[in-house]
Amino acid sequence: MTDPLDEYRRKRDFARTPEPAGADAGHRPGSTFVVHRHEARNLHYDLRLEHGGVLCSWAVPRGFSYDPGEKRLAVRTEDHPLAYEHFHGRIPKGQYGAGTMAIWDRGEYTLAKVVDWDEAMARGELKLLLRGRRLRGEWHLVRTQQGPNTWLLFKSKDVWAGPARDSALGVDLDAAAAAPLPDELAPMRHTAARAPFRDPDWLFEMEFAGRRCFALRDGATATLRGVAMTPAAVRDGLLALRCERALLDGVLVALDAAGRPCRAALDAALAGAAAAPVAYYAFDLLHWEEFDLRALPLLDRKAALRATVADTPAVLYVDHVIGNGPALLDAIVAAGLPAAIAKRGASPYASGPSDAWVRVPAAAAPSAAPAPRRVGRSRPTNLGKVYWPAEGYTKGDLLAYYHAVADGLLPHLRDRPVHLNRFPDGIDGKSFYQREAKPGTPAWVRTVPIERDGEVVPHHVIDDLETLLYVVNLGSIDLHPWLSRIGSLDAPDWAVLDLDPKSAPFPHVVRIARAAGRLLRGIGLRPLLKTSGKFGMHVFVPLRAGYTYDHARMFTEAVARVLVRELPDIATVERLPDRREGKVYLDFLQNRRSQTVVPPYVVRPVRGASVSAPLRWDELEDGGLTPQRFTIQTMPARLAELGDLFRPALEDPQDLLPAIGALEDVLRQK
Repeated sequence: MTDPLDEYRRKRDFARTPEPAGADAGHRPGSTFVVHRHEARNLHYDLRLEHGGVLCSWAVPRGFSYDPGEKRLAVRTEDHPLAYEHFHGRIPKGQYGAGTMAIWDRGEYTLAKVVDWDEAMARGELKLLLRGRRLRGEWHLVRTQQGPNTWLLFKSKDVWAGPARDSALGVDLDAAAAAPLPDELAPMRHTAARAPFRDPDWLFEMEFAGRRCFALRDGATATLRGVAMTPAAVRDGLLALRCERALLDGVLVALDAAGRPCRAALDAALAGAAAAPVAYYAFDLLHWEEFDLRALPLLDRKAALRATVADTPAVLYVDHVIGNGPALLDAIVAAGLPAAIAKRGASPYASGPSDAWVRVPAAAAPSAAPAPRRVGRSRPTNLGKVYWPAEGYTKGDLLAYYHAVADGLLPHLRDRPVHLNRFPDGIDGKSFYQREAKPGTPAWVRTVPIERDGEVVPHHVIDDLETLLYVVNLGSIDLHPWLSRIGSLDAPDWAVLDLDPKSAPFPHVVRIARAAGRLLRGIGLRPLLKTSGKFGMHVFVPLRAGYTYDHARMFTEAVARVLVRELPDIATVERLPDRREGKVYLDFLQNRRSQTVVPPYVVRPVRGASVSAPLRWDELEDGGLTPQRFTIQTMPARLAELGDLFRPALEDPQDLLPAIGALEDVLRQK
């Protein structure tokens, strides 16, 4: 009989590739599925299903979509050994499937409808029930008439179906442990009260007068813990959640005659003495399916909650404001609500009192009527001046944009000297680059003295919304912070590779960015990507403390030279523009003291008012991707929907030493 792994082995040289050569002798037969994210010449995903002692495999070029209307191509490939379930790493150049292979999801599957594998394959339709961290519910694999290996993959219309995201919750569940639903759990509580404050590390939610309780959905059962009777409308709302099991934290609320949450109205409704509408306001998701989410950051749990709560009138998602407590308190006072609860966005869920939660009473908010919006502590000037003549965008539009994205931008500016790029007459007028804070700068604007050329020069530091709007009111369209912070100016927080195309086509930038991502992930790093806002891209690697600018520059130079060797037709490290032959310049020299790189969400002084936009690496596969897609018109909505994709630049510092060793191995390869 033919060995089902013959084709797999024939395509590979196991003296060179780290892939497993044979079956996993210790593997227990079961129904495992695994999905690999395969960054080969083109990014794709490999779906592998255990059957008959091997992993039957399909390559899915565009990945997965939870929208049942989106059908994705899936190409049947050679069977893989069971040991491939655990394989991840870099397949060397010159080998079959060269590139980075990462485990993207893993779990158990069963066949639905036709449960006999051979019969289902003969019919050309596998109906799969997947139970993973990303992939849940029923999926269909249907063979087409275009060829024996050509299939379509799409989501069934079940409780997990929804928007065209590629995972059930849209957040990383790697840190969530598999565990049963807890029988007993004490709620997390605030410990103190504070006056309204601004801090981009905190989020602010409305506090509702009602009964705090957990909501449980377990299959066909839905109850409120600690409440004698679960209102029918709330039970129906919990049964409409996009999952089979969930534990939510929230508040049960009833409205009084004025439409405000009222404890007395709730008591009357629960006692059956009144017919006031009752709703459950959910603000946290602690458990989802078989996973305990309490170790995840709050912002991830809330994103998961948003994806789980369906559009029903009796179970509602409690939204939040990031960073700007006073803005929410204004709305709370106007609505007659008691307070806001401020919570650290990165905090896990810990039962009992916690200093990661504080209460901000409405009584602490200013009682006077709000003053007209100000810029810093001054009055804005020349709001109607046109800064982008072709589009008609004004200085007022620029200020409004920066106000809208401040929560995302400010963490990337905080504690860093900033150089200003001022365009007092708009993008077509004269401009100048300002390093120092000029005489007359208001005393409330933070500055830091830095020695330059034997002279101590004060530099702006933008820590808050007031200072941000102040410098923008000066005509600063884009802002240029240092790569290092005050107190450690010689130690950069990031190593940066600037892909500068000049006259080269943008698709070449995309191709190089893909290769850079494959290379960096292949040597064990977790790089970040964003557009420059003009025509190029920036690849960032957040650094652990202890590395100097020399370390960052030498490392990025080595990365750049590997990429030039791999893509000599489109990439170069030649500094002189007239010698680049139309190629993309891989600039590693930005990694120097006092050099700057624009942060995410900053506007650029170019036609269209485009902005520097953080990207998911998968977005490089979109053939229509252009930097001009991200503008002052489109970025606020994108930031609200996706959150700050560049936040790991501040929260995920990485060690270069292991990566340097792995990169040396790559450099030694022919």
